[in-house]
Amino acid sequence: MEKVLFFNFLITVGLGITCAKKCIECGLGVNCPVLPAKDCEDVTRPCSCCKECARRVGEQCSWSTVRCASGLMCINDDGEALVHVPRFLTYFKGTCQFVVIQPVVVENTDVTERRNRI
Repeated sequence: MEKVLFFNFLITVGLGITCAKKCIECGLGVNCPVLPAKDCEDVTRPCSCCKECARRVGEQCSWSTVRCASGLMCINDDGEALVHVPRFLTYFKGTCQFVVIQPVVVENTDVTERRNRI
């Protein structure tokens, strides 16, 4: 049973790598849409020739959409946050949001006491 599960895992990983390497070739015949002049951070998807507007606060994000705008992260219902959702995470769906990272207090000592240790 373990061998079967491991074999299925290898096939899944192999297919993911194979699919990730195939991209559409860009040429002169590609017609890209015109982007708005305002409120658009232009970004390019991996394997894409055309620029698109990055997702803004509150917009849905996943592996199939363009990334969130600068300063935003794609956060799913489990609280997992990603700057860029890789193509192999097909289950990851979230919303573009601001993320505030709280500082971590390592130890609660006085500044002068810490200087004396150094």
